[in-house]
Amino acid sequence: MNRNKHILLVLLVFLSIGGFIYSSINVFTAMKTMDQVMRLVRDYYVNSVEPEKLLDYAIEAIADSLDAHTTYLDKSDYENLMINTKGEFGGLGIRISKRGDYITIIAPIEDTPAYRAGIMQGDKITAIEGTSAKDMKLNKAVSMMRGTPNTDVTITISRVGIDESIDFTITRDIIKIKSVPYAGIIDKEIGYIRLNSFSKTTSSEIKNALDSLIDQRAKKFILDLRGNPGGVLSDAVETASFFIGRGKEIVYTEGKAVHNSYNSTNGSYRQYPLVVLVDGYSASGSEIVAGAIQDWDRGLLLGTRTFGKGSVQRIYPLQNKKALKLTIARYHTPSGRCIDRELVDDTTKIYHTMGSLHREVRGGGGIIPDSILPYSTTDLFTKIQTHNIGFNFVVSYTSKHPSTNAVTKAMIEDYKKEVKEKEIEFSKEAWDSSSYYIKRDLERRLAYNKWGSKGMYEAILPKDEHIQTAVEILKNVKVPSDVFVKS
Repeated sequence: MNRNKHILLVLLVFLSIGGFIYSSINVFTAMKTMDQVMRLVRDYYVNSVEPEKLLDYAIEAIADSLDAHTTYLDKSDYENLMINTKGEFGGLGIRISKRGDYITIIAPIEDTPAYRAGIMQGDKITAIEGTSAKDMKLNKAVSMMRGTPNTDVTITISRVGIDESIDFTITRDIIKIKSVPYAGIIDKEIGYIRLNSFSKTTSSEIKNALDSLIDQRAKKFILDLRGNPGGVLSDAVETASFFIGRGKEIVYTEGKAVHNSYNSTNGSYRQYPLVVLVDGYSASGSEIVAGAIQDWDRGLLLGTRTFGKGSVQRIYPLQNKKALKLTIARYHTPSGRCIDRELVDDTTKIYHTMGSLHREVRGGGGIIPDSILPYSTTDLFTKIQTHNIGFNFVVSYTSKHPSTNAVTKAMIEDYKKEVKEKEIEFSKEAWDSSSYYIKRDLERRLAYNKWGSKGMYEAILPKDEHIQTAVEILKNVKVPSDVFVKS
């Protein structure tokens, strides 16, 4: 390693432990000292040192000391980030996770090679191209399964209820990740759109969904942002622009070297009454959309306080195909509320909306809905969910009873036994009080297992209390401002 790299490395290490104060020490003297330290380490340290690893540790330490969203991305992380924001990649179309010794398929993505080949939720990957997948790391599995479109890869699957392993030879294809997994009419003139992320394709997907629902005579809309973690800023701004008049501010950012304002460029759907659903996992881009819609009195927000991830990150590519994701600014809604909960966590301060109603809204630190509707549950159901018993149970049950199309009493009784086998203690009263949530969860999992995401949404939407509350609000409204009266 040459002299300059020595100096940079040690300087980064020194910065990472907070020992270098740029304004109070001569930088050249410091660099000379750092170079001296590196030479001592190189010449006299008892063990050999890999400079690149030291550099990785130093940058990671710097990133970790700043804020929760500043991150050092290694080659694999950087590639995955680019894939997620572009919305497509070459592969099979499966979401996977490591459970025990083997990789488990959490879900095949609808209308992908894996889905069409018959890969199922709960399948375990035991081999890829004949190489055992036992104890294989996720990154390696992903790299082996991804490849050039129209090439084949063979994966070996172990499935509950089947004694022998199954080989699937699947032809790779471009996998498009949908931001809008479902859109449909849920009550006469009310259209529902589920938006689960913001990628480069989001704005076109939203527009297509809106136009399709309007063709089906939708005149009012529910936009579901629950659990939406955010994504590409430009598409979040454009999504909000569909509902907000042209030229009106959607969001502005403030940072040391960043001061930007983003305005609506559309407004094509501003005449339609709107309810937006949010929760504690709605973050970043979804908070921008929700905050702008609320600030312009454009729609009613229903649910719980959002996550409060209101900071702006920029990706700075580094050498060796690595990158630094650095927080450079924070988001503010048009009324001035700071979305970022790390900076501000005060829900008592009063702001006023920018629309004609001039309503009071609270902030900042996350977006507080106009109508608070918490999620009702029970301790027992929460405990069952934590253990993820439902996932494995439905996979096993449908393997043994392939004709099952609905949750029956017999199925619930078997599930009750499964819960007991997991040593979760409960009384008859606790089970009875949780039965509604347990059945609804099993219905959701069964519908997805049998009919994919479309079937799942059609099964759960009629029983979703937040959606049904939104429907009741929208039923008799005629203009957008009516939603605030009806709520």
